[in-house]
Amino acid sequence: MSDSRRSPAFATDDWMFEQQVRAELEAEAWRRLREQTRQPAPQAVAAPAPAQTIANPHRTGSTILKALVRFCMGAAASYLAFIAALDSQLGEFEAWLAVGAAFIVTLALSMFSPLRGAVHALAETMRWVLVVALGVAGLWMAFQLSA
Repeated sequence: MSDSRRSPAFATDDWMFEQQVRAELEAEAWRRLREQTRQPAPQAVAAPAPAQTIANPHRTGSTILKALVRFCMGAAASYLAFIAALDSQLGEFEAWLAVGAAFIVTLALSMFSPLRGAVHALAETMRWVLVVALGVAGLWMAFQLSA
């Protein structure tokens, strides 16, 4: 007899149904195993009181104000480099190189520990200067509008 009369052992409707049933049974067994091995959370244990921690000044404060302070520091260093380049009678290209190098070096140095504290202190000072300046400007504006 030829093999043409034999049906294939896979890809029949019965075979696919059997595979689906096996997959569902295996999924159900895995779900039950996960539920059995899950540890119940202890509810009677109280959380320990948080310890008093000192806030790291480098992680607090406004990032935008710190960026503005760093930019102003870089701009001041660039201005000093520009004055020094003009005083030394450097060419225009060398003066711009000195200005760019001073700006980049000042930004890089402001990331290290000694200047990070200065940046934080200047940012906090800038915050209060802005608050006071806005308050005075608002008060001045109110007096000007009332007159």
